[in-house]
Amino acid sequence: MTWIIIAALIVVFIIGYRILTSDTRKAVDSLAHLLKVKPMLIESMLQEMGNHNSQTFIRMLNNGYTEEMHQAAYLLFIYLTFIKQADDEQIGLWREALLRAGLSPELHAEHTEAALFYFADLDLDAFELAQFRRAYNERYNREALANW
Repeated sequence: MTWIIIAALIVVFIIGYRILTSDTRKAVDSLAHLLKVKPMLIESMLQEMGNHNSQTFIRMLNNGYTEEMHQAAYLLFIYLTFIKQADDEQIGLWREALLRAGLSPELHAEHTEAALFYFADLDLDAFELAQFRRAYNERYNREALANW
């Protein structure tokens, strides 16, 4: 009898957990599918955003609009190349991920403004981020922009 109660509690816990995290899993999976990356990278980004901003981000992704999904892809790009590891190899790798997803490799001011909003808890320097955007676009996108 005790085992049945314990098993029932475990089942209720698992079902409750799945229901409570379904929005997050759906958002993470859809972005991971678009960019063909591991969901763990997106979950890491959500943790860095903080609770409030990550919930806003998840709601934005779950709206199902293509424009928001593209914005999220650029946020992941900025997170992985500016915040986490800004070396040439990393930038080239994630630039290719944007291209594979059918997105323009160019970063715009709206992308950096969104990054400043969603990563507000990290106190990013807006000037450094703008410099990164300019340097990235000048170095990596001159020929791509001509062919795009």
